[in-house]
Amino acid sequence: MYHKINKWSVYSLGDHAIVFALEEKIDPFIVHTITRLSDFIKSKGLPGVKDIIPSYHTLTLVYDIIQFSNTSKNTTDYLVAFSNHILNEFDLIPTTSLIESKEIIAVPVCYEMPFAMDIESLSKAKNISTDALIQIHTSKIYEVYSIGFLPGFAYMGTVDEKIQMPRHEKPRMQVIAGSVGIAGLQTGIYPSDSPGGWQIIGRTPWKIFDPNPSVLAKFKVGDKIQYYSISKNDFDKMNEYN
Repeated sequence: MYHKINKWSVYSLGDHAIVFALEEKIDPFIVHTITRLSDFIKSKGLPGVKDIIPSYHTLTLVYDIIQFSNTSKNTTDYLVAFSNHILNEFDLIPTTSLIESKEIIAVPVCYEMPFAMDIESLSKAKNISTDALIQIHTSKIYEVYSIGFLPGFAYMGTVDEKIQMPRHEKPRMQVIAGSVGIAGLQTGIYPSDSPGGWQIIGRTPWKIFDPNPSVLAKFKVGDKIQYYSISKNDFDKMNEYN
C-alpha cells in the first residue's frame, strides 16, 4: 500500500504498521506536525492501535492485524480508507500556529573535565574558546526530533554551525551515561553506558533513562530542551546516579 494525500505520503510497513510521512528533512515545523498527528490519533482511542511512534518526519502506527483484518474483506482497501479519513480529519483541525509555545526543559550540564573529553579538541578545531563553545551550546533551544539508537536517546537539533562537528571516525568503546555530545547538526545525551562516536563536551547529572516502567525516558519527540552550565560541585549534588 502506498498513496499520497495532500502533503502526506502513506505506506505499509510489513503487515502490522502504517507510516505517515512528510518531507524527509530535519525541520521544527515538520516534527511539530508529526507530534500533533500523534496526539490527535491518541485522542481518538482507536481499537487495535498498539503503538504510535513519531520521528523526524514520520509517524508509524502499529496495529493489531487481527482486529484490522476483521474490519474489512480487503485489508489494503481498509488501510487506505482509514489513513485518508485520519488525515482529512486531522487537516481540518484549526491551529493558530504550528510552532506553538511549549515549556522548555532546562537540562543541567557540567562542561568540565573529566566529563568534557572532546571540548578542547572541538574548540581548537573551530578556533573558539571553550567558554564560547559552552555559551553557543547553551544559548540555543533544541527540539527533540527522534528517540532511538538506545532506549531514551533523544536526537536534538539543530546545533549552531559554529560548533558542528562530525562523529569520531572510530567510536569509543564506552561512553558514560549522561554524556552530552555533538554529531553534525545534532546534539544529544547518552542515556546509558555504551559505545559511541559523538563529540563529548559535558555530562548531565540527570538520569535520562530508567528501566522502571513508571519512569522510562526523560524526553519525547517534540520536547524543547535548553542546556545550562553547572559546576562540578553542583553536578555532585545533583547526581541522580548516586
